[in-house]
Amino acid sequence: MEYFEKIINIEEPVENIYSIIVNINHYPDFLPYCDSTTILSTTKDAITAKIDFNFYSYKVSITTENKNIQNERIEMTLMDGPFDSFNAIWVFSKNSPHSTSIKYSMDYAVSNPIIAMLIRKNRNVFIDNFIAAFKKQIKKKAAS
Repeated sequence: MEYFEKIINIEEPVENIYSIIVNINHYPDFLPYCDSTTILSTTKDAITAKIDFNFYSYKVSITTENKNIQNERIEMTLMDGPFDSFNAIWVFSKNSPHSTSIKYSMDYAVSNPIIAMLIRKNRNVFIDNFIAAFKKQIKKKAAS
């Protein structure tokens, strides 16, 4: 089992940040490597979604059930994909009316040695690219 955790601070209200991260339909517009998304089901508190990624011509899809607690957390559980197990969580903490801390953590296991090596070697770059894209989208939304 692998574990990863990152904490970032963004000078934006928690509501703005949460609304960008929870809006899976817009991921292909700004998220690197994301080709498409499909919402499979929606309830009051959860979304099941499939996200298709293309990492340097290696295509992979992951389906997760995302339990959402508005402006507080998003808990992701694997439904289908290249992982043997995958759980991730976004935790949003309001520092002030215009500042938010975000803790993103995930634990996962992969039995395919090629996928495991790709993830291990590139995980930090991928996560940093994702975070930079989310920050840019949050700033873009704030400016409009």
